[in-house]
Amino acid sequence: MFRQCLALANSGDFDSASGKLLAYWGTTQRLAPDSWLLLGHIEQRRGQQLKALKAWFRAIDQAQRQGRWLNEQSTEPELLPMVLSAMDELQHGKRQWLLDQLSDLRREYGSDGLKRVDRALTNYLGESQDGPQDFRQRPKFLYIPGLPDSPYHDPYLQPWAEQLAAAFPDIQEEAIALLNKEGVFESFLTFGPGADRSAYVGGEGDKPSWDAFFFYRRGRRFDANHLRCPKTSALLDSIELCRIKSQAPEVCFSVLAPGSHIKPHYGVTNSRLVLHLPLLVPQDCALNVIDAGAHAWKEGQLMMFDDTFQHEAWNRSNSTRIILLMDCWNPHLTNLEKSAITRLVESISDFESEY
Repeated sequence: MFRQCLALANSGDFDSASGKLLAYWGTTQRLAPDSWLLLGHIEQRRGQQLKALKAWFRAIDQAQRQGRWLNEQSTEPELLPMVLSAMDELQHGKRQWLLDQLSDLRREYGSDGLKRVDRALTNYLGESQDGPQDFRQRPKFLYIPGLPDSPYHDPYLQPWAEQLAAAFPDIQEEAIALLNKEGVFESFLTFGPGADRSAYVGGEGDKPSWDAFFFYRRGRRFDANHLRCPKTSALLDSIELCRIKSQAPEVCFSVLAPGSHIKPHYGVTNSRLVLHLPLLVPQDCALNVIDAGAHAWKEGQLMMFDDTFQHEAWNRSNSTRIILLMDCWNPHLTNLEKSAITRLVESISDFESEY
């Protein structure tokens, strides 16, 4: 496939070369890094610069996951000029494309209000090392410099926190009513083929598990679950949720089975915090931020933390623990920053997941 399309491209028939590669990808949903690399150069010659950038991203990302194209020694000599050109084009082109997504906000509000977002973007692109000052904080995706770096935060910084706390009896009632129903909960975590579940959830219980009843997941609304819990749904509809396409909000009843341990892990970005409303909490249940101390949940008492700090949770009792878990905007962000981060994250997601 690669050599056939390379021959077409070398003959100047870029449309046929592009069409052949995309037809194969559409049938198999699989292209080798070499083919993505070639497709990028073909699309550039066809004047499709954004498609070229997206193709090069896939080429380089896949190849480097395979241990290729990490340096000159790991790059095939016949591909080296194309790889170096693609890397240079991708670095500059992706940066400019992402900046363009914020250009109208910059024109309307000026650059001063976007300074922290601009710093986050240069971090994401690897152009600066403006990362967390606290060694314990390790966001997996996007770090916003200049925000308070405490592991735990006052939940009442959220303007709707009192409203949520006041709804505790109704939300607790609806959550407990689900516990004896079959088939309403699903695993909080999703796993690909061959994944090791024990690396994420373990414990001494008979059936350690972390399950959920989702109201929202990665931005998708679960309408049937809202209908089953109308009071909780009404509350969620009345407050500001962090809404980012295919990313947020994430809101659920989080159920930790007896004897279960959610193992230490990191979250993706400090632009969002995680808020808990404990609904049913037996003895010896806690969230623990590593090297910052454990927090023992108490029913009806809100807590909020930054999950980009390594954290774990356990239920060492013989009963089920259930909380309302939700992500929410970091309250130290301005409305302008929220708009800019939404655009930036959605644009990055589109760039990396769509062609």
